[in-house]
Amino acid sequence: GRYICQWDKNAAKDAGFVKIDFLALGALSQLTEALELIRKQTEKRVDISRINFEDQAVYADIHNADTIGVFQIESAAQIQTVTRLRPRNLTEMAWEVSAVRPGVGVNEGVTLLIRRHMGKDPDWQFDHPLEEPALGRTYGVPLYQDQLVELAIHVAGMSAIEGDQMRRAFTRRNNDRHIAHWKEKFIAGALSKGVLVDAAEKVFGKFHGMYQFPEAHAFAFGVTAYQMSWLKHYWSLEFFVGLFNNQPMGFYNLETLKEDAVRHGVTVLNPDVNLSGEKAVIENGALRMGLTHVAKLNTATAVPVIAEREAGGEFVSLASFMSRTGVQQEILDLLSNAGALDRFDEIADPYRDPSTVANRRHLRWESGLRYRPRGEKKDGSRQLTFDMPVEQDMVALYEESDWDRMIGEYISTGVYPQGHLMQKIRPLLPKNVIHSEEVRNYANGDRISVAGLVIRRQKPNGKSVFITLEDELGHSPLVLWSAIYERFKLEIKESLLMATGMVSRRDGTINIVVENIVSIKETIPQFQSKDWD
Repeated sequence: GRYICQWDKNAAKDAGFVKIDFLALGALSQLTEALELIRKQTEKRVDISRINFEDQAVYADIHNADTIGVFQIESAAQIQTVTRLRPRNLTEMAWEVSAVRPGVGVNEGVTLLIRRHMGKDPDWQFDHPLEEPALGRTYGVPLYQDQLVELAIHVAGMSAIEGDQMRRAFTRRNNDRHIAHWKEKFIAGALSKGVLVDAAEKVFGKFHGMYQFPEAHAFAFGVTAYQMSWLKHYWSLEFFVGLFNNQPMGFYNLETLKEDAVRHGVTVLNPDVNLSGEKAVIENGALRMGLTHVAKLNTATAVPVIAEREAGGEFVSLASFMSRTGVQQEILDLLSNAGALDRFDEIADPYRDPSTVANRRHLRWESGLRYRPRGEKKDGSRQLTFDMPVEQDMVALYEESDWDRMIGEYISTGVYPQGHLMQKIRPLLPKNVIHSEEVRNYANGDRISVAGLVIRRQKPNGKSVFITLEDELGHSPLVLWSAIYERFKLEIKESLLMATGMVSRRDGTINIVVENIVSIKETIPQFQSKDWD
């Protein structure tokens, strides 16, 4: 037989085993699916390796932080960096994906790189001229793991193996003895090459145990990030179908991705038991959500429904759907909330115009009347059930309000295809609360108020908090310094917030430094508990 033994990664290295990390990147599945969709839609095969990698329209999107759903450059930290670094080629794309790594942040490396790249620090110098072969291509900032090894080679005369061993020593726990050994060796080597002690100490101070990308890794990721941006710019529909079908992935929920799709001209349609596939599909130039986008519907549930539809034809009524698929009542309710059964609202109102909004309360009522669990007896035989006439038991129910439909769709799919929650909340807000897209019109230091749905909270250094609010037009980035965070740390846990603060402009980025923040959920009557008396 075969024995499997778990090893610590450092012990495995010490024992001489080859250690390989295998990365499963959902973005590559998204890219492959998007390319296949393009081929099916146009009968053209796009060679993604031969696109124009100097397309200024694509770089303009990147500079404007239009990077939601784009591999490696969609996080809040990357968005803040990409608008300052403004990459213009694949080399600078490699810089971008490498910059937001803990090891680069040491000694303010990101800020130095951006300032020097943008010409704002023209008189910068190396700590010693021997650094130039290693750091010249990144303005004196050690951006990649490889550059630390190169520093050891060029400044201290070490071999490549010694340089890599020294770099790795910093990453290990309880490494003081190892660091002392390598520092002594590094300083001695630097002195032998005519480097003064102070300069040697400064160069050695650039070694650390924080994570950085290898240079080849950075270029590979930078190319992929550009390719995804190119697809988003020129093939938005296929890009977003691939993105929807490879969730969970990245930093954003499906509703945020849907809103970004809409901003790029993509129409998103509710699931439909007669039209949806297992996953999202392209339907007449729109994105039709899949059955597995409905909560609690997985492949095992969705595939039999699709197989029955393909074998026996479209479902002609709710009764037909229920009898042919045997789905459970809970699933029926979720499908109804998602809009996947809207076409079947005909029993209570047989004269309803199909183009009008279906009454999903009728559908849930009818499914409750018709539902009969499919049970098995102890001997394995199935108990026969009989369809009961339900027409006489149907009642005329009030149609759901837009709020109820929206909440039902959010609960069922996490998405409201017809719009955004903030569209309905906007009329209830104070008049001085502006839209996210208006923030850019204000100058540094202006006081403004914004509101939205919280889509991101981050507390990277324990001193400040970063929050992104989403409204019906875009995103508003908030910064809460430590004192403000301590004051409002309970409020920021709410899902709907209104914030007032000062506009902060820096190197092309815009943030709102928060002074006051309140939850707006309690001010919305539709979110309060209902009185059923």
